[in-house]
Amino acid sequence: DKLLDRLKVETPRGQTVLSELIDIFDVYQMDEFKNKYLTQAKNLKCTINDRLASTLKSNANVEMGAVFPNTKFVSATNTTAKTLHDIKADKKVVVFWSSTCSHCESELPKLLEKYNELKAKNIQVIGLSLDVDKNSYTQKIAAFPWVNDSELRGWNSSYVDMYNVHATPTYFILDANNKIINKPDHVGDVLEYFKAK
Repeated sequence: DKLLDRLKVETPRGQTVLSELIDIFDVYQMDEFKNKYLTQAKNLKCTINDRLASTLKSNANVEMGAVFPNTKFVSATNTTAKTLHDIKADKKVVVFWSSTCSHCESELPKLLEKYNELKAKNIQVIGLSLDVDKNSYTQKIAAFPWVNDSELRGWNSSYVDMYNVHATPTYFILDANNKIINKPDHVGDVLEYFKAK
């Protein structure tokens, strides 16, 4: 707070620092602080710089109850759908992951174990990868029967800003109308939500 006062939060530098703080608290799941500074940012009466505007938009995109922004698939596997919203299901689990992420290595096999059970309940899994290496990505998705896609642009993917992704894996659960109804922290929370154990 002292830093923001000294910087004058309305200035471009102050807004950039505020934006960074929101992102940092988001990454480390310090929601109380994230929400405090997000509220402060939303209440600014000055012209908002691009950096802070982007942070505000990506956070608004993934608030509970918001309609998950649509994305066009680049080269999706296991589907004929052209966009994320084209996939019809009672519920969707969207997971942002990467073939080089150690947490994904341990979590995605657990999702795979329960995939048929989820699919039988008309729950579709959509994996959006933050990979850059096409070979590594292609080898990994060979084992995943769900919808997979990647821009192969790593952390420069459009997904990062659009969906406020700071870590892999990141999960969202959507309803049939693509509204966000849950933001699980781990695969265990996903399975618990659907009681698939």
